[in-house]
Amino acid sequence: MNKKLYCSLAQNNIRKNKSTFYPFALSAMTMITLFFMIFSIRMQVSESNGFYGMRSIEWVLHMGVWICGIFASGVIFYTNRFLIKQRSKELGLYSILGMEKKHIAKVVFWELAILGIFSIVAGMGFGILFSRLMFLLLVKMLKINAAISFGISWRAIGSTLLLFGLVFAANITGNVLCLQFMKPIDLLKSENYGEREPKARWLQAMLALVCLGTGYYIAVTTESPLQAINLFFIAVILVMAGTHLLFLSGSVALLKLLKKNKRYYFHKTHFITVSGMMYRMKRNAAGLANICILSTAVLIIVSTTISLYTGVQDVVAGMYPRDVQAEFQCLTQIQRYKLAEETGTETEAALDEEAIERTIAGHAKKHAVQISNVCSKFSLFAIAEDVGNNVFLEMKEFHPDEMILVSVVSQQEYNSGTDIKEKMPKLSKGEVWIWDSTEQVSDGEEITLCGAKFRARVMPRDLYGDKEMQMSIKKEYTILGSGTRGLLVFVPSRQELEQLTDQINAATGDGNGGQEIAYEYLFDVDGDEANVEKFCGSLRDCFNREGIPHVTEVGNRFKELDYFEGMYASVFFIGLFIGTMFLLATVLIIYYKQVSEGFEDRGRFEILQKVGMDQKEVKKVITTQILQVFFLPILLATVHIGFAFPIVRRILAIMGFINVRMFVGCTVVSILVFAAVYGMVYYLTARVYYRIVYGK
Repeated sequence: MNKKLYCSLAQNNIRKNKSTFYPFALSAMTMITLFFMIFSIRMQVSESNGFYGMRSIEWVLHMGVWICGIFASGVIFYTNRFLIKQRSKELGLYSILGMEKKHIAKVVFWELAILGIFSIVAGMGFGILFSRLMFLLLVKMLKINAAISFGISWRAIGSTLLLFGLVFAANITGNVLCLQFMKPIDLLKSENYGEREPKARWLQAMLALVCLGTGYYIAVTTESPLQAINLFFIAVILVMAGTHLLFLSGSVALLKLLKKNKRYYFHKTHFITVSGMMYRMKRNAAGLANICILSTAVLIIVSTTISLYTGVQDVVAGMYPRDVQAEFQCLTQIQRYKLAEETGTETEAALDEEAIERTIAGHAKKHAVQISNVCSKFSLFAIAEDVGNNVFLEMKEFHPDEMILVSVVSQQEYNSGTDIKEKMPKLSKGEVWIWDSTEQVSDGEEITLCGAKFRARVMPRDLYGDKEMQMSIKKEYTILGSGTRGLLVFVPSRQELEQLTDQINAATGDGNGGQEIAYEYLFDVDGDEANVEKFCGSLRDCFNREGIPHVTEVGNRFKELDYFEGMYASVFFIGLFIGTMFLLATVLIIYYKQVSEGFEDRGRFEILQKVGMDQKEVKKVITTQILQVFFLPILLATVHIGFAFPIVRRILAIMGFINVRMFVGCTVVSILVFAAVYGMVYYLTARVYYRIVYGK
């Protein structure tokens, strides 16, 4: 046999088996297109002129390239495995008719080689065609004003050819080796293997419930956001293992129970449905579990990325309650003495708030902008732990589950620097106002903060609800909604605040290098956009020119908004790519499942019609069977989403997103849209199934 004959046979097989070959080629081409597009976009971003946040966006795109490359390769391997299994009977027939294994291997080689070449070339072609469009979409989402040119990336072309060339080469090698070790009779009967009634493995079913229960428990009970990041992956692994075990053994156990229920089982529709599902459940368990896991992944990725992208304004508002925020290090008198002693210089003066205010006012006048809504405060921020009996000590060894965020604010400066209708009532000596996020500290109790003892007065909720009060704590406590305990303490004056700072440093032995008071000056700014940008961009230099010491931070909402919009837009962009890949993989698994079951059931339903069931009754049985199996994964995926919601919300809180209502809305909408797409896929694949069974 010459090479042309092998190639001709391969082309003929592809044409005649288009119901299996064409979806394989289409899925491979789509995966290659998506990979090429994201790789090409990543290269264009890295080669462009620098813009604000470029490095972080490039890093997100780089991670997206790796994820898309690995997943695209996995999808091609999966569909190829189905392809070779679906054609096992045909290949066995070739062997029975006299073709040697090496001849069959050559035909299989040419089949996959033709499909591989077509998929890679077509995938890169569509990738080049749509890359510019997707790049422009990303630029629009990033709101980049700088001109960024787009061209064909030769590195993207080379990397795509290399990666998927190796993937198809590995698949071809695997198919050839599989044929070498299989006997012709095995190939002919491979689709009938596993026809015996499976046993109900109760131990595996119990293990599935344990895995799922443990994963759900971790997701629901984890309070610390920092712990949530580490435990999330453990919960994911447990839920994935539990899902596979549940479909593998739990489904069979459930069908066994239904079979024992005589009233349910001895019904012509239920009898055939339960029996048919029981025989095929063992082989279909992995596919159903994969559909469930991929559906869950799509829903989580889409809902979280949409939430971040649409809620970026809330994230930045939480970080910057005013347009501009300037922060200064405020050394206590003891710290200033020690600094002068160490450096051999004169003791510097205390922080001059009036000088800071004059400098900002003069700088605003120079750039023709107006200052409003000014708020200033002195505060001390520390990470502490509760050692019992309301005794809080500075945490020396970091333990996320025991961490308490403590913010101590001077009431005197706060009352004078904020424009609120009701000032906080005066405190007696030795008293502090306190707000405890967990409400463990009661009014009148004694608390010890790093050795300093105070009488606690619990802050009234009406005061805490004031907008200005929320502003004073929101930046430090962005992640409180996810379970981290926080204490907001108001001491009477800056003098007590300095004394507490010195006491903490003396107790910990840190001296001059320990805790430091921060002075924050926050305000809104109005004016021409260009003038506001110049004002914000040059404010730190203005402080330096005026000799304002210890400037630790000068930030503004506008710049941070650009940064986070770019970051979250790129995350959303990657989420769309990965979500599309996962959705496509889900559709492919469903399609191939319907095709394989259609060929298996065709003979069985012909027998049922011969023994007396009419076509209407057979169709009713088919519909019941498909619906029960088809929608089981999406129902379990919805349950997974419900239990995963708390831990995902806590992880989002670390990124600054605390709008739970928006996250709930995005999750519900994502589930509804996905269910609609899932139903459409069911309708289309069910038609393929009916066509195979009835031939029309």
